[in-house]
Amino acid sequence: MERLTIGKVFREELGLMLKDKKLIIILLITPILYSVLFGFLYSHERITEIPIVVYDGDNSQLSRQIIQAFDATDTFAVTKQSWNQDDIVQQVEEGQFKVGLIIPNDFSASLKHGENVPILTVIDGSNLMYSNSASRIANQVISSVSAGASMKALEQKGMNSDQANSVFSTIPFRSRVLYNPVYNYKLFMPIGVISTALQQCLLLGIALSCTRDKELGTWSRFYQWRHTPWRLAIAKLTPYFLAGMVNVITVFSIAAFAFHIPFKGQLFPFLLIAIAFNLALCGLGFLFSLFSRTKVDATQTLMLIAVPSFMLSGYTWPLEAMPAFLQMVAKALPLTYYLDAVRAITLKGQGISAIVHDLLALSLIGLISLLIALIAYPLAFKKSELQEQEKVIQVEQTALDSKY
Repeated sequence: MERLTIGKVFREELGLMLKDKKLIIILLITPILYSVLFGFLYSHERITEIPIVVYDGDNSQLSRQIIQAFDATDTFAVTKQSWNQDDIVQQVEEGQFKVGLIIPNDFSASLKHGENVPILTVIDGSNLMYSNSASRIANQVISSVSAGASMKALEQKGMNSDQANSVFSTIPFRSRVLYNPVYNYKLFMPIGVISTALQQCLLLGIALSCTRDKELGTWSRFYQWRHTPWRLAIAKLTPYFLAGMVNVITVFSIAAFAFHIPFKGQLFPFLLIAIAFNLALCGLGFLFSLFSRTKVDATQTLMLIAVPSFMLSGYTWPLEAMPAFLQMVAKALPLTYYLDAVRAITLKGQGISAIVHDLLALSLIGLISLLIALIAYPLAFKKSELQEQEKVIQVEQTALDSKY
């Protein structure tokens, strides 16, 4: 039997990877396309022109100022006025409008008498992208009108400044937002979806690392490495690890220079977390590929990790608000730690001290996965031998059936 060396298998794997056009597209081209796509997707930076329906039960100068203030913002577009309060709620419930504004009857008169009568905004909370932006801007508009134009109008009607201030002090609005003060989606979403694309592409590539040999019938040659399985891991995973690092540098360079997504941190901690992330993906991918019969089997199994990763990473819902068992699942997935570290580096400009926890978690996921794979390496050959025996039996049975 021909003696195997790490260098020989590495060159073979690299050659097969470069010859497989579909694999090259998955590994190197797809992340770039995703980066460009998502960069353009969020290029408007925030949600604008949300249709809003209004009920003005007061029909006063103050109420008209409030409506004009809503319509003057980039976030809202007043497109309809209703004559019934109940219709506002119904139209939002039915999805005709994302936001409804209700100004109560005799609103101005109630304020003059010192009554605290609230303006009601009805917001469709089924889409957090809309509701977060709508609730924030609505509060800002009402607070601005309260402290500015409306106060002048009341002064003209006989109230002094102190009296006007006392009326509007009942609806204060204060906020302080760090790192993304204008709720810019361009600073939030692209990092998440780009990182998810990097994970998907690398896992798909690694899924082929061992299953390709099994399908080609060349898997048995690695039996001579049964006592040194680390040789197979190095030879098989190094090309994909290098491709993963190239992808990280390429797509985040595109994000920073082409789409002006901030990169406030230093390059060294960014590269460290990228190394740990790719190590974790290589470990998980190798483990599942080792015990999968075909490329399809490996791909389907790895998708069980890749598909829920983004949803559980804290991008669609805060990790702390998830049920305890889902928090445990999220903390076992590499993307959760990688996204946390990347945001700390790129948006906050933090250094290694802020990502130590994420580095350790990703390193542990990768090392534990590789350790399990290396320990169970001989079992992969036993399973493979059984599968080969089954194939031989099936071939012989088919030959007998055709004979008789």
